[in-house]
Amino acid sequence: MDLMPTAEQDAIRDSVRAFLDAELPMERVRALMGAPPSAYDEIWRAAAGLGFFALGLSEARGGAGYSLTEEMVLFEELGRTLAPGPWLGTVLAAHGLAEGGERARSPLTRLLAGELRAAACIDPWGGPLVVRGDRVSGTRSTVLGAGLADAFVVVDDAGVLFVPAGDGVTVAPLPSLDASNPVATVTFHDAPCIALGAAPGAGSALRRAATLLACADAVGGITRTLEMSVEYAKVRHQFGKPIGSFQAVKHRCADMAVRAEVARSATIYATVSARDDAADADFQVAVAKVLCANAYVQNAADNVQNHGGMGYTWECDAHLYVKRARAFDATLGSRRAQLDALVNQFRAA
Repeated sequence: MDLMPTAEQDAIRDSVRAFLDAELPMERVRALMGAPPSAYDEIWRAAAGLGFFALGLSEARGGAGYSLTEEMVLFEELGRTLAPGPWLGTVLAAHGLAEGGERARSPLTRLLAGELRAAACIDPWGGPLVVRGDRVSGTRSTVLGAGLADAFVVVDDAGVLFVPAGDGVTVAPLPSLDASNPVATVTFHDAPCIALGAAPGAGSALRRAATLLACADAVGGITRTLEMSVEYAKVRHQFGKPIGSFQAVKHRCADMAVRAEVARSATIYATVSARDDAADADFQVAVAKVLCANAYVQNAADNVQNHGGMGYTWECDAHLYVKRARAFDATLGSRRAQLDALVNQFRAA
């Protein structure tokens, strides 16, 4: 199992980072907080033009022919920038629609062109869904990016569904800790849907991919908090010296670097395991989620501490990563839920 990045993956990283640095500097990220969905149209079409949403699809399905490992590179860069919007749901919807047959061809074409955004309903909060033919009823609460989406990809015990926004779909915004990633409750009232997979277990691969891409997003944020702390420690002076020369700050930054490397290594290993359909892939995914959540929450807090009093202010970007870290920890299985799953696997063995 080769865990080293390839030349193509490095090129993808460079291309994505250059695009995000130009199109989504932190000033624009802040401006998009609370903005209407139309504010995302331009950047979404530009990202689609670069193949963001088709990266992991086969060439026969209109994609670039890469895999989950290249999508991991994409999401690490998105997380580094705190890119707002339903990126995860849109990529997952592309995968589901690519296997959805003739009925899915039109929405897939629109999605890959950047004309359609999809939010992911992965967490089971809200109770069971009822699917009758091509209609679905039920509720999903705390759906990330729901208010910015034109459709929803629903992963449920009933299967994988693609539900266009509109008739039979109600989106009720909720207060959100992370303003760059708005949350809403989505209710389906006999809403038209396209079945993308049949039960049971059809959504397991999609749910696994969702967790891994969310971990990659977290790795980007974890790394960026370390970079912010190191940059600030070099230029902030106290007692006539850069604060980075003080042992307490150096040790915090060293701990942040270790956590960042652990999170990245666990995510890469889990992603390659899932790509290769390894026997322990689910175990590695759970490990990655636990380690990434722990690293993100602690690094974000240490980054605030390293910035001192200004780290708590609205003008400083450090607090934005704290909020994204907390949101990540609570979705797709919290640390406690993932640890319980790991314990159950050990007991079963």
